Amino acid sequence: MHTPFDGSQPLFRIGLAPLRDSEWLERDERLPLYLAEKERLLTQGRDAVFGAQPGSEAAQAEALRLIETTMNTPAPPSDAPLIAAARLVAEDLAILQKSPEGFRLTAGCICFPSSWSLAEKLGKPLHEVHGPVPDFQTGTRNATIIERIFDNLRADEPVIRWNWSLYGSDTLHHPHLSPPQRFGSGDRAEAVYVRVERQTLRKLPQTGAVLFTIGIHLTPLETIEAHPERERLTGGLIRQIEALDEAQREYKGLSTERERLLSRLRGPFTH
Repeated sequence: MHTPFDGSQPLFRIGLAPLRDSEWLERDERLPLYLAEKERLLTQGRDAVFGAQPGSEAAQAEALRLIETTMNTPAPPSDAPLIAAARLVAEDLAILQKSPEGFRLTAGCICFPSSWSLAEKLGKPLHEVHGPVPDFQTGTRNATIIERIFDNLRADEPVIRWNWSLYGSDTLHHPHLSPPQRFGSGDRAEAVYVRVERQTLRKLPQTGAVLFTIGIHLTPLETIEAHPERERLTGGLIRQIEALDEAQREYKGLSTERERLLSRLRGPFTH
């Protein structure tokens, strides 16, 4: 169980670190389930989960070759290299390429978005992609730092960061915003899932594009409450939620649910 919500990875920070000895792409028990869900989504509504701009083909192909090598598995045939690559891994995949306006999102196979739409982001530079995120909009210090990080990425040193949110269901494909109240109707939050994004950035040496991967992990709050380190984990959640300012709470969808959620986290635990 990945636990960036314990306070070790504060929200609304860039927080990139070298991947080092950690595996780049995860291979675990989620893979068959996630691949089956990707196939369903691609079959039922490909345009909702895949998009690519002209000029991204070479970067897509380079990403595919890298993923085939890493997974030691040839991809099934596809008319789009990034779709072929996405059919090998649990992660969602996005390609970002340098432009006069900075790095742009030029291709993506995003089957498991966390309250955002690929169609709305495709073609936009990073500072516009991050436009809704507090402290990451155009002209902010974070936006400038991110652009510099992308420029300085090395092909031999992928980097990793974590992000997490709280959702009212374990739905993987979640492009829509959650309703203001989503954790049930009682005095304490009932249905709560910690949705962790394991994000990596990797420079593609031939094209100079950046491959962005997003791996989704969903953990019901009951699992955390039953964990041997539950006090540390729930304590981290409480501290981070209490530290959010108004704009950050609104972005994370916690303006309405904050007190009910904190009431649940403070216990007593129920098993």
